[in-house]
Amino acid sequence: MASEKKKQVSWTSWLWSLVSRQRFDRQSAGTDQSKQPEAVEPRSLKLNERLQKSPDKLKDIISLCKVASVSVGVLHEGKVVFEQNIAVPNGPSIPRPEAQLMYTLCSVSKTLVSAALGILVDQGSLCWADTIGQHLPDFKPSGKVSISNTATFNDILRHSGGLDNPVVSLLGPGGKVITPQDDFMDVLNSTPTERNGETLYDSWVYSNVGYALVALVIEKISGESFAQFVRGRILMPLGMNSTAVTAAQIEDTDNLAQSYAQMQDGSWEKLEHEWTNENNTPVLAMVGIRSTVMDMLIFCAAVMDAFAPKADTDGARISGMQQEEHSRSTNFEVLSGIKYNPLKQVPAILNGCYWTRPHNDPIGHVARYHLGWMRVIMPSCMVSWGSWNMTLADNATRKEHQSARDGSILGRNSGNRILYKSTGVGFCGTCSVNIFPESRSSVIAFSNGTNCGDAADFCASLLIQELFDLEPKVDILAMVRREVASREHDFESIMSDLEEHRDTSQPEGDALDYVGEYRGLGTTLVIQNAPNGDGLQLCFNHRSDMVQPLEYFAKDQYGFWPKSQDAWLKGGWLDWDYYLVGILTFVRNENVIGLTWVWERGAEPYFFRKLGIAEPENN
Repeated sequence: MASEKKKQVSWTSWLWSLVSRQRFDRQSAGTDQSKQPEAVEPRSLKLNERLQKSPDKLKDIISLCKVASVSVGVLHEGKVVFEQNIAVPNGPSIPRPEAQLMYTLCSVSKTLVSAALGILVDQGSLCWADTIGQHLPDFKPSGKVSISNTATFNDILRHSGGLDNPVVSLLGPGGKVITPQDDFMDVLNSTPTERNGETLYDSWVYSNVGYALVALVIEKISGESFAQFVRGRILMPLGMNSTAVTAAQIEDTDNLAQSYAQMQDGSWEKLEHEWTNENNTPVLAMVGIRSTVMDMLIFCAAVMDAFAPKADTDGARISGMQQEEHSRSTNFEVLSGIKYNPLKQVPAILNGCYWTRPHNDPIGHVARYHLGWMRVIMPSCMVSWGSWNMTLADNATRKEHQSARDGSILGRNSGNRILYKSTGVGFCGTCSVNIFPESRSSVIAFSNGTNCGDAADFCASLLIQELFDLEPKVDILAMVRREVASREHDFESIMSDLEEHRDTSQPEGDALDYVGEYRGLGTTLVIQNAPNGDGLQLCFNHRSDMVQPLEYFAKDQYGFWPKSQDAWLKGGWLDWDYYLVGILTFVRNENVIGLTWVWERGAEPYFFRKLGIAEPENN
């Protein structure tokens, strides 16, 4: 991690903030030294009344977080007991308030990647412990080629496979996708495999590109596109007809949850992105699938149903890999119309290999990241893991935030229960998906924007507290207010850092020195003269709709950045969370031979070679 004081965080630097060096604990699941969960049923007293009273508080949450709307749903004992779309007062209206609205899942898409791979494992096409190179010989990371024959699917899916996380070089401003699928193997093979001289293999680094890599293996083994496989083998059998994996599905629906950003004058700007496209499997698998609350409640029910031990035709119990000690009912009313459950190998996904995620709350229950899901034993501060809330879970690095966090842990006096959690964060919105296999429960919240904190995860926390009638009662709105207060000046902090490090005292060099094409990470950065003669501009991969003006930052350094908080929000610049992210540093050997780019806080500068310049000879 950089030594500078962290003043602003978004979802990519948030991912790097999760990086920690630690040996993989190869204990089998269920052997934690922490106290084992005791199934605790919620009080029967007025469950529906508790949930029905929540919309006013949910509306307060999204108002405070400056988000236009949220959709929520609750499953309990296999039945849908609560579902609602809620819009902020005086904000954009929901055209069809009772409709199932389709949200971008962002990183929740990864749960479908692990589910798809589980189907292939179950049919004998590969094993979890196979190395990636066994099935994708073209994968040869230049930083450490041995990773191809060392990193297993378990490693990649638990984020310990050795690949860094160059998201900013893939997903550009305005929701544009910088890298086409044809170039993605170049991205994978040039993705850094170490930081500060230390290998990333067998250490935790949240890597989006790792899941993209697995999706490419799914395509190669199945002979279908990732979108076709997910749709045909998971979505259609489960009746998840409102989950989109193709661009056409987005164009054909009138139930899209339009994303918005609230401007400083209170107005709302629509946000768009091109992540949902079957022709770009890596991006689709990482962050691009869209779905509704109801479809994801069905998916969660199917996950829990497949997690429960079954009886074979002779009546013998099938324990599954490292099952929880207690048994579970498979009675899910929400699955009553489903002919069969297509999900396989779920015990291996939820309770097999994992990476322990450290935290310092006073309760000390162990939290573990499995294959696309975080396993938490409540009560724990890690109930909020993976959210975009920087005052909670292991994001809380300041002592005052940790103290407030520890005083706001849900259900301290309500016994232990197991939670599995998946979250998604993007400029277009946030997602919080939570399952409780013991009671066949799920709580889901999707929001259609990000601004001051993670509205979806706060809404999910409120509903979890009401569902299980957790004690003592935690003031969720007070938690929201603390988060909002800590985030109100994010953009100002970035600009302050930028101006502090900017040095324009020296005259600019000859613009022609910098003009040219620079190649790295599967991407071509084109530096060219602006057509109006006003300085230089950057074009990504020759796309005329992805051009950014460059400003002089310092000697041999030019940068691109939003000029105001409104431009930052409506331009989808959530990843521009650190002043160096937009700075290109040109490298000279007499003449300019390349440039370096730092894509997120903590990352080392990556070298892009100037095309047409002879590579230096090795001495």
